[in-house]
Amino acid sequence: MAKTVKIKVFRYDPDVDKEPHYETYEVPYSEGWMVLDALNYIYENIDGTLAYRWSCRAGQCGSCAVIINGKPKIACRTALEKEKETTITPLLQFPVIKDLVVDLERGLRRIERMRPYVERVKKAPRPEIMTAEAIEPIKELRECIECWSCIAACPAVAEAWQEFSGPMYHAKFARLQFDARDVEDRVKMAFIEGLYKCTTCKACVEVCPKEIEIPEKAIEKMRAIAVKTGLGPLPGHAEYTSRAIKFGRTVDKIGTSLLEMVKTGYAARVKNPKDTVGYFPGCLTDYRLQEVGKAIIEVLTKNDIEVVVPSEFTCCGSPLLRAGLVDEVKENLAPKNVEILEALGVKTIVTGCPGCGMTIKRDYPELIGRELGFEIMHVSQYLARKVDLNVKDMVPVNVKATIHNPCHLNRGLDAPDDLKNVMSKISGVKLVEMEEADRCCGAGGGVRAGERPISMMMARRKGEFIINSGAEACVTQCPFCYIQLRDILKQLGYEQIKVYDLADLLVKSYRGEKL
Repeated sequence: MAKTVKIKVFRYDPDVDKEPHYETYEVPYSEGWMVLDALNYIYENIDGTLAYRWSCRAGQCGSCAVIINGKPKIACRTALEKEKETTITPLLQFPVIKDLVVDLERGLRRIERMRPYVERVKKAPRPEIMTAEAIEPIKELRECIECWSCIAACPAVAEAWQEFSGPMYHAKFARLQFDARDVEDRVKMAFIEGLYKCTTCKACVEVCPKEIEIPEKAIEKMRAIAVKTGLGPLPGHAEYTSRAIKFGRTVDKIGTSLLEMVKTGYAARVKNPKDTVGYFPGCLTDYRLQEVGKAIIEVLTKNDIEVVVPSEFTCCGSPLLRAGLVDEVKENLAPKNVEILEALGVKTIVTGCPGCGMTIKRDYPELIGRELGFEIMHVSQYLARKVDLNVKDMVPVNVKATIHNPCHLNRGLDAPDDLKNVMSKISGVKLVEMEEADRCCGAGGGVRAGERPISMMMARRKGEFIINSGAEACVTQCPFCYIQLRDILKQLGYEQIKVYDLADLLVKSYRGEKL
């Protein structure tokens, strides 16, 4: 008997139905079938009333984009899953015309307003020749097929599309800004359309069929120009960026810093180490979340990993880069940190801050013009991939916990599963899934500091997901996410749901302490 799969499809005809509903179809499975093949089979063999868009079947027109198992994707390039039911719903942010067909008029009108064509002051010569060097800055951005997947996936758009036009539009602004033929001030247009409201969570990159790095290639580069033209950074960025430049930290110190604790004898050495790593704490862990830093060191040593902590370091520069202050990081912060970390003489540097990790791994080689003399890893990556976790010394912590997966860990460092893999090994943890565990909490990209209202709107939605999961605790491993989630749960009146760093939970298990 031929293998069949179930396809659950959103159905709604406003002229007939009182409300939307789902219908489940059973279709034969063929090796190599895409989701669009299944939709075509349903239409041609089961239900000819099903409405959906498609055209080229080659991943070039973008018309077949829908939500597939919770993520926006183009149906013609998404493989049909053999062992699991596939759920298909229409793109978010647009009104439904019928079933999977949405009304794109709102988005198309916005494109018209931005004048998405090369603005000239005089007629172009013929033939018009563009050199490879002139094309290079816009080459990737020109790949956009206007499938609207990034608009449907963007958490900032979901909360305030009227204020932030979204990834696709900003890719267009950047493409035109970097096109030498265009004379319009696209940075000013982008600024008006919410340039600083992007958290750089990379949800857009995750769903883009062309894998366009919009935060890196468009948003951040446009912010750098905004700084040079006086539009940026925002007032909310000024305090922490100036502090980082002057004092090497983005925040004021509360209590004794982590580095001061280490200097006064906090144990970081083991008798017979299986490995030796350097530890880069980052600003928040050094000055505000010192207990998290101590927990990270203790967890590593508990697993026979010797930890070398530098006697000094400076802000990694991530908050400055996300605000557009590239020169300060390139000339001062990055070279200084690279010199300090390479002087430790270790092959691996670990950090508990995904923002620091992503910046050092992705941005530093470009900023200093060479490869680094070490590998940078997030602590959860290191524990999941390099360490045979010591479980024999764990005492059950007995907690029902859910996970918030930080954006810069999940997508920035390409580590979507490491946090969960380590969590699953902690004794006494009952893991419960929250809705959209990888959805941005709104803290990153300078949005919490510069655009607090939209940041807290995003945080509120995340907080509601945590509350609805029924968990007693939420575990993450990012200082920014940690503070954001703690604050929003308090605002929502759910202080009893505690937020923990992964290292907090591990160290309590090793110590046998109650949560």
